[in-house]
Amino acid sequence: MIEGKPAVLVVDDDGEMRSLLCDSLWREGYALHEAGDGEAAFQLVLSAVPNLILTEIRFDAGGVDYINRLRAIAPSCPIVVMTAFGDEQVRMKVLRAGATAYFSKPVHLAELRSCVRQLIREENRSGPQHVAATEVAR
Repeated sequence: MIEGKPAVLVVDDDGEMRSLLCDSLWREGYALHEAGDGEAAFQLVLSAVPNLILTEIRFDAGGVDYINRLRAIAPSCPIVVMTAFGDEQVRMKVLRAGATAYFSKPVHLAELRSCVRQLIREENRSGPQHVAATEVAR
């Protein structure tokens, strides 16, 4: 945590989407960090593991392997995946790789914020641990 605020890493190669997500989460009082691709996300997580990672999976250094790599360096950090390019098979692979929650785009921001709040509350209440996988798919 930074300055008593839970830290959230927002990863998306679409700058407008990243900005929209950050604006929405900023109102919730989180300390926000941004990355435009998987490699930048890894560098940020290696320097300080956030309380939650919110990430797209379709970009350079992305995909299911990306979730596996994130889980390896941040084993107890909740990982919320969102993508416009997923189907049932992708959802299952991502959850098996260690994602905590999955959203299909377009994402309803209220549902996403609620999920983030719940996962951060769980992490704060019980200490860092992997929360059971949740799914919100449209």
